[in-house]
Amino acid sequence: MTRDLSAVDAVLRFAAALREIRGRLLADLFPVTDIADLLAAVRSRRELPREGVTRSGIEYTVHGAGRRMVSSDGRQVDVDLVTDPLLGNEVEAFDAWRIRWFLDEAADDGHSNEDINAACTHLAGEGHLREVVEGRWFALPDVQAAQHESPTRSHPPPSVLTQDTSQVSGSAADRACRQAV
Repeated sequence: MTRDLSAVDAVLRFAAALREIRGRLLADLFPVTDIADLLAAVRSRRELPREGVTRSGIEYTVHGAGRRMVSSDGRQVDVDLVTDPLLGNEVEAFDAWRIRWFLDEAADDGHSNEDINAACTHLAGEGHLREVVEGRWFALPDVQAAQHESPTRSHPPPSVLTQDTSQVSGSAADRACRQAV
């Protein structure tokens, strides 16, 4: 049972980190509202680069069906857009592999996928998570289902520091930071 409790604690740590890092990323990239909107800003509207660093130091990378986010202290969370079979909408979801990656347990010495899935299912039953696809994909309960991508927007594009600004020296880097803020 100790193993189960530690897996539950591990999932709760991941969920707290996801909530914090996601919140900071979206605040920095306003008016981007969620992962679907971020994907559209990168792919359809071409307002943001595929990889970047926000003003609060959150690094992000848009990949395949989602995005990876890394906080300035090195915590890394990853979510994908997954179709919720009950709602028919895409939601920001994670699986055991993503949680184990966050825990730096992608090796065989940490919690198993089965431990993490059981903890996620338990937490979904208590309302701490939402089970999107039974036994496989989970989401934060307070993250709304994403709307389908829209190539148009009525807000000005968000700004972000791109990876390239780290190679700009002195006052030019300062100007780039001020422009991004």
